[in-house]
Amino acid sequence: MQQLGEVSAKLRRWPRRIVPDQRSLAAECLERCCDLFEAPQALLLIDDGDEPWLNIAFLSKGEFRWREDEDLRLESAVAGELATRSFHVGARDQVHLPDARTRRVAHAIDQRIRKEIGRGPVLSVPIAAESLQGRLFVSSPKLDLGLALMITEPLSALLAIQFEASSQLRTTVRDAVDQERIRVARNLHDGLLQSFTGVVLQLETVHSMLDNDPQNARRMITETQGLIMSDQRELRQFVEQLRPRPVSGETKFDFAQRLEDLRSRFASQWGVRLVFDVADIDPLISGFIGQETFRLIHEAVTNSAKHGRASVVRVGVRTEGSEMHIEVADNGTGFPFHGRLTLDEMRESRTGPTVLAERVSSLNGTLTVDSTESGAVVTMTVPLGFGG
Repeated sequence: MQQLGEVSAKLRRWPRRIVPDQRSLAAECLERCCDLFEAPQALLLIDDGDEPWLNIAFLSKGEFRWREDEDLRLESAVAGELATRSFHVGARDQVHLPDARTRRVAHAIDQRIRKEIGRGPVLSVPIAAESLQGRLFVSSPKLDLGLALMITEPLSALLAIQFEASSQLRTTVRDAVDQERIRVARNLHDGLLQSFTGVVLQLETVHSMLDNDPQNARRMITETQGLIMSDQRELRQFVEQLRPRPVSGETKFDFAQRLEDLRSRFASQWGVRLVFDVADIDPLISGFIGQETFRLIHEAVTNSAKHGRASVVRVGVRTEGSEMHIEVADNGTGFPFHGRLTLDEMRESRTGPTVLAERVSSLNGTLTVDSTESGAVVTMTVPLGFGG
């Protein structure tokens, strides 16, 4: 019983942290298994299904090796009748099972695995996780055979949990990176890339004026330089936001100044007059909501100027309770459809301002678009994240 207590203590001390790197996790598990079963070496097969090869981890006398094998398959690693079982194979192909039964199984372990772990007795444990399958081989275990077979079931569950957690963590990180890339691409499209398009158009105008009206051309060049410097500041702030660690001294988001910059930009680049009514904004708006709100306004105004060919755009922003209400109305030609669409209808029909719809949806807001041949009205409501 003393031995059982020691084994139980080792299982209780098994690390519970999630190891994202599969190789590091395999090395740690093999080391723990060698200690648990008092074995000189152990081998681990991992089939995660994503690649056409089998991952093979091997630990022998403290030396860890990892390789990928395209020829060996997990289903052929042990005899078919043992594919889902834990077992111990000893001399003369005698296989011992956890239920105390013994049978003779020829070629219980694939010969290629035998070459790596030797001809001595081997304890084998299956690993069945949701996202991967595997099998552990422990060579020449000194632990009492009955006790070793007794703990194979909890050990199998423990290994499955650890490898599944590691796999899920890698998937989550991968998904998060993909979502962040989408966010970065969307922000660049909505902000800087739209602005650069306006700068290019303005420079084309300057080029046509150089000979006939050099004075105005020089004035427009100066304005363009100012716009580029403004874009440079915005890009610098954007890069700072992407840093993994927050910078000291957080910069306050100046919502009113950004709207004024937007007014100047659209007047010079697009010839569009922007009229803002932001008198009823709650002063408690956070910097994050301010930035996201500005991007909503920027995208809506860009749609009015670029697609609706509007000359006047009126933007109203107010807060009420725990929500912000934004209305963008223009005198352009409207959207390709006429009538009213809600956010759900736009997502279902893929009609209307899709980028704007994505932004509003990501903020758990609502969106309504009223479109006519004489203009469009975009109405958005987004939660502020605080009550009252």
